[in-house]
Amino acid sequence: MTGGQAVLALPAAVHPTARTCDNVHGRVQIGTEGDAPQHARNMMVHFGVPDAPQHPCAFRVPLRDLRAIREHVPSAMRPIGFVELYAQSKHTLFFHTCPYDEHRRASSDWDGHRLVDALVPFADILASQQVPSLYLINPSAEERAKHQTPRFADDAIEAVLARRSPLPPAPTHSDTLAAWAKSTHMSVLTQLSHVMRGARDSGHAFLSHPIVRRAAPQLSASQAGPYMVSAQTDSTAPTSSDPLSVEFDAARVYLTKWARQVAQEGELNRMAEQAMLRDPDRDAESLLGTSYLPTLPQTDKLVPLTHAACTELLESGAPAHDIAQRVFRHGLTPEARRLLWPYMLGALPLNSRRQGRDAQDAEMQRTYDMWKQRWFGQPRPRAAEHEASQHRIWIDCLRADTKHDFFQHEPPLDIEAHVVASGWLRSRPQGAEHAQVNKHLFLLSEILWTFDVYAEHANDTKLPAIEGYVQGMSDLCSVCYVACSGDEARTFWTFVALMRMWGSHYVADQSGMRHELLLLQRLVAELCPRLYAYLQRIDGLNLFFCFRWLLVCFKREFVLDDVLRIWDAMWSARWSEAEHRGWPLCTHMHLFVALAILESHERLILRYLASFDEVLMFIHSLAFQLDATSVLRRAEALVYRLRSRVGQEPPVDEELRSMVLC
Repeated sequence: MTGGQAVLALPAAVHPTARTCDNVHGRVQIGTEGDAPQHARNMMVHFGVPDAPQHPCAFRVPLRDLRAIREHVPSAMRPIGFVELYAQSKHTLFFHTCPYDEHRRASSDWDGHRLVDALVPFADILASQQVPSLYLINPSAEERAKHQTPRFADDAIEAVLARRSPLPPAPTHSDTLAAWAKSTHMSVLTQLSHVMRGARDSGHAFLSHPIVRRAAPQLSASQAGPYMVSAQTDSTAPTSSDPLSVEFDAARVYLTKWARQVAQEGELNRMAEQAMLRDPDRDAESLLGTSYLPTLPQTDKLVPLTHAACTELLESGAPAHDIAQRVFRHGLTPEARRLLWPYMLGALPLNSRRQGRDAQDAEMQRTYDMWKQRWFGQPRPRAAEHEASQHRIWIDCLRADTKHDFFQHEPPLDIEAHVVASGWLRSRPQGAEHAQVNKHLFLLSEILWTFDVYAEHANDTKLPAIEGYVQGMSDLCSVCYVACSGDEARTFWTFVALMRMWGSHYVADQSGMRHELLLLQRLVAELCPRLYAYLQRIDGLNLFFCFRWLLVCFKREFVLDDVLRIWDAMWSARWSEAEHRGWPLCTHMHLFVALAILESHERLILRYLASFDEVLMFIHSLAFQLDATSVLRRAEALVYRLRSRVGQEPPVDEELRSMVLC
């Protein structure tokens, strides 16, 4: 760097070939050229060889052209760390100085970290949550939104507002809960995901080494996953599958799944035998054949409440607890959900007069239109974070499951004209036309963006401190959207009411999810002591495997019709204007649903699974394999089991007691 001022100079090397003797050692500098002031537009990254200014390996990259930097920190397997600079071409710099020598003990002193740190005053640097150790330089709004959105599935622990570091758990009573929280350090909710990701990244780093790639060119789908994709490997990713690379579950997990299937078939056969005893004329083949599902007990054949029946209950002046008990037992038809859900969730006060309900509907529509007009038809958001939120909302909506029959009946909507009129030009997925995207997703995204605006400006004191839209909210809103038959205003206010109750799961400090998991842990200790002891032995009391259940309220564990039925029961179980003969049934029915799933598989878990990882694999394998009716029946039984213990010795924890004795 001729005559310029360098803010950083570090020894570095370039490896033009795989042979050590060909390594080119020099210095990498960050600074300006000549007398130019140290401003972002003048800064550049320069690598040069002191004795050979015109060396072919020398390069200089203006900071304005630098798009990203990826660190590869030294490890036991790779003692020489390096960084990759992505501009118009890629440059790789190796740092041979070991960060663990006698003079520099801290790994944070590694020169690669120092190189990135030196750019902070001159550029907007964003750490990607999609690619490990990747730092974007002056990212666009679209890049920012993409790389700030963590992958939801198994990284859900970080999908809950990883925009801030979690707060340590607040000290509570000196009971068993506090002892557990102290011993397991509730920060495991975030630390565990970091450890799992770190282990995964280390494995991928090893498998992506050129020597290993030459030795084993055919990789399984998971090994060639998103964390191995880079500028180098995109074009060399395997396109054919090797039968030998098929991955299998751990033997114990496989055995547990098999045992569960056998037990499930045995239960079906038992129910079929009971049905045959009730109806001897029906032949056994029709009962046990694949075309026939055994009849459930009579208590499960209750007809869902219709819109007409619910309207009659409302106009008769029936109290909330009476309607709630009927909804809990029977469930609701789709038309009845549209009517009752806003009342059950607290979006509207109960109203027995038709004129009053019509007025409530008109007011909901008016206020929703008012909030929507704050952005609809306006130019692009002025703030970059707003544009990033819009992008995250749209990407999540595109992932929504639209296989349900409801989404096959599209609303009358001219998509192209509507998108232009809204001022929100949503990207087309993989080059598809807007007409190929389900029209309901455009309306769903607009409801979510309107909620983002509402949460920021409404000063709603009942709404937790949510920082706008967070990944996972689209799952909840889509259920409300279907329940409200696609009515935008009704969906919006139902979703607002839901977030007043459920929004603590999405606050930045994760306090809501920590508290929910602690309550569930206490329920396990009270009602399933053998399972509690087992989880304590395998260090699984963090209940990390239940995180997704509670975050999106079982949306990803059941088919949509079953989710709607479970939500019918959950919201009605807590709906009452005053206590009346044991109602409300429970204020935290979702925790009893989670406990019911765990308790129903307790025997299999205790008998076949030996580690936390195996439990995690098995629990995740239960998705879409559960029977909603059985789960609800068991959850209700657990509520009454806890009620029966109130007043006995040892006394039930006061917070658990208040959950079932409102």
